[in-house]
Amino acid sequence: MTEAPPAGLPQQPQKKRRGRETALDMIRTLVVVFALVIPLWFFGQASPSDSKRIRPIDASETYRDFHAETGAPSPRTPTGWVATVQAYEGDVARVGYVKGEHYMEWQGGTGADWVYDATGKGQKTGTVQVGNVTWDRWQDGSGQVSLVRSYGKATELVGGLREDATETELQSLAATIP
Repeated sequence: MTEAPPAGLPQQPQKKRRGRETALDMIRTLVVVFALVIPLWFFGQASPSDSKRIRPIDASETYRDFHAETGAPSPRTPTGWVATVQAYEGDVARVGYVKGEHYMEWQGGTGADWVYDATGKGQKTGTVQVGNVTWDRWQDGSGQVSLVRSYGKATELVGGLREDATETELQSLAATIP
């Protein structure tokens, strides 16, 4: 038999045993969680006007800077493709093009040290004749193809890491470079 605590000492309430929470406790917890999650979800939605709209850019400045630095010719945007991104980082210029769901890039720079990384650690697998110009065909471990051409102090690459265009589409971009 347990003895009652002496009069005058406060009695400790009996602790709830773990696993004996009520349904009301669980509902209160869910309300708190949803009160935090729903506003985050609502404000994290993309604007309806932002859905897959292609934003064309004018890449002429990047082409002009590349030509000024290397003296090499620059490509023109192939028919049906839209230039959507440009950057000139260090010695390498880059312009990205979109057509439907396909993406491809042109890159140009001085020297050829950057080509190995730009092709995804690719290897030269042969050559491709585009018009009257011979391009080196590079392929990385996952099968992505890039076309590379060097002359003078300039090197140009069509393809790269992010592209998902076909080899024929890459050749259509290479054909725009005189």
